Amino acid sequence: MKLPFLLLPVALMTVASSAQALGLTEMKRRTAFIAERYLQIWSSSNVSPVDGVPYMYGPTVTFYGQRYSQEQLMAEKRRAIQQWPSRRYVHRPGTMQISCNVPAQKCAARSIIDFEVSNPRHGTAKHGSAKFDLGISFADRQPRILYEGGSLNNRRADRNF
Repeated sequence: MKLPFLLLPVALMTVASSAQALGLTEMKRRTAFIAERYLQIWSSSNVSPVDGVPYMYGPTVTFYGQRYSQEQLMAEKRRAIQQWPSRRYVHRPGTMQISCNVPAQKCAARSIIDFEVSNPRHGTAKHGSAKFDLGISFADRQPRILYEGGSLNNRRADRNF
């Protein structure tokens, strides 16, 4: 099985201690890394992030309040990429907070993200900030995203950028 090149750092980081329970410090470190890498992956201007869904997410995931299978999530992500082929998402410095449940081997990353998305073909763009939540399980051989959510803080739509 070949991992998409964008996910390789996450997979490599998790293999070493996949069979053992992680401590709080290590779980927080890995959660911060995954949350950062996650936005880098989805900021790419291509469709390859969709190929990573089976490696990044659990068999089912809560995505912005709705339950999705991996197939449904891939379809939703494809729609978003078609609507906004140019994407940039970054965590606002100093806003990431991580909380973990060590016995359950789960962590949540919460931050404010700043975003810019556009569709040059349609001459549309949006930018703004949003609250971002990412829930990660470390209970299996590799970490899996269990939920993704958040809400808009503010957004501005531009036409004919």
